[in-house]
Amino acid sequence: MSGAVRIEVEADPTPLVLSLARVLRESAAIPGLRDLFSGLTGTVALKSRLDSQAATLAFADGGVHVHHGVAEGLEAIPLVPFSEYALATTPDSLASAVEKLLNPPLPTWRDAASSFWAANQASEGFPEALRVVCQTEGQEARFGKDSGAAYEVHGPAEALAATFSGRGESFLFALATGVTVVGGVGQLSAMCGAHWKVRFGG
Repeated sequence: MSGAVRIEVEADPTPLVLSLARVLRESAAIPGLRDLFSGLTGTVALKSRLDSQAATLAFADGGVHVHHGVAEGLEAIPLVPFSEYALATTPDSLASAVEKLLNPPLPTWRDAASSFWAANQASEGFPEALRVVCQTEGQEARFGKDSGAAYEVHGPAEALAATFSGRGESFLFALATGVTVVGGVGQLSAMCGAHWKVRFGG
C-alpha cells in the first residue's frame, strides 16, 4: 500500500478516540503495519474497563474513522486495563488485525524523546532544557539549552520510549514503571500536560 492512510475522527472526539487515532497514525507510518489497512473492511467497537469510555473503529477503502460510543448492532470488546491497547478477546480476523494496529513497536528512546521535545518545547511552562538518561544503555541526550539546569528524566530504555511516546494514562504513570525525575513540581505539572499533548495527538 502506498500513500497516506486516511485516519479520521469525529468533530468532538473523546480522549479515548484521540488516543486510538494517535496509535493508528503511528502504525500507518510503519510499512509492515501500514499494509494492513488496505485489506480491512468492517467495524469494531472497544470499551474501557476503567471508565465509561468506548469507541468504534470503522474500516473502509484503506482508511479508518474513529468515533466515540458503540455503534448500533455491535458488542464492544473490552480493553485490557493498563495495556496499550490489548484486547480482552479477538473474536475474528478483523479484531486480531485491529489489536496489531493498536500495538505498534516502540520507537527508540532517543527518537521518542526528540519527538516529545519537538512537540512541546514552545509550550508555556515547559522546561527550557531536558536531559534524558537511559539507565539501560548508560547514555543520555539533552534537548534545549546547552548549559544551565535541565529537567531530568531517568529510566530504562523501554520505559523512556513508552513515556515519551504518550503511552500510559499520564506522565505520573511512568513513575511506576521505573522512570524517575529531577525537577520542580511546576515542571512536573508541565510534563504531565506535555505527555497528554503527545498521547492525544495535539
